Amino acid sequence: MRIPSCHMEIEQVFLQLEKHECHSLCITSTNPGEGVSSLAQALTERHLLAGYRTLLVDLNLQNPSLTALSLDLTINNNESDTSHCLSYIEHNSQVVLGVPVPQNKAQIVELRQPKKLSEQIKKWHEEFDKIIIDSSALSQLNANNIPAQSIAGCCDGTIMVVLSGQTLQTELKEALTSLDNHHANLIGHVFNDKYQPRLKTEICREIERLHFLPNVITNKLITFVQNNRFLSTVV
Repeated sequence: MRIPSCHMEIEQVFLQLEKHECHSLCITSTNPGEGVSSLAQALTERHLLAGYRTLLVDLNLQNPSLTALSLDLTINNNESDTSHCLSYIEHNSQVVLGVPVPQNKAQIVELRQPKKLSEQIKKWHEEFDKIIIDSSALSQLNANNIPAQSIAGCCDGTIMVVLSGQTLQTELKEALTSLDNHHANLIGHVFNDKYQPRLKTEICREIERLHFLPNVITNKLITFVQNNRFLSTVV
């Protein structure tokens, strides 16, 4: 799913990141499929529109979203260097400057080490103003992945994506504890209401079902509900 960078919700997240002067950002979630990649891509686009040199880094080895159009990964003196390149976002047909998931096991092992990951982020900062990292879910801890907890601890800030109506409260608490143990700077949460529409969305849906009303009245009612400030604050 592609989230337009012009959405007011994306603008609010962007302004919070500006307020915290966040130069490297980790985006994660409790479980897979909560919308991390979509948010990372939308924020990358928003920062580019603001004039920042922005790099999208895909460290979600379980569900990668970037495909390299050109790849230049080299290993010198037994040390791996993860380079950026033009990358293709498969599900929305966009091209960005990014870092696809590492394919070399030596690179994965290195990036699992917080010290090495911090050094790599510093290298990226030599060329870019903003680094946005699409990480795996906090619950996905295995030998073939780069723990999101470690990534979060190496970044200036972290955003948690929560799938409303799906993520359990106990799971969220465990995820927050894990981030705290890794000294992550949690800036905030973004709630994905894919399965839990807002009240005004439900009202508009019910209005559309009133087929006995003329279209003119239906459209006026829907416009009124959509522009109502109070309903915009109610989930």
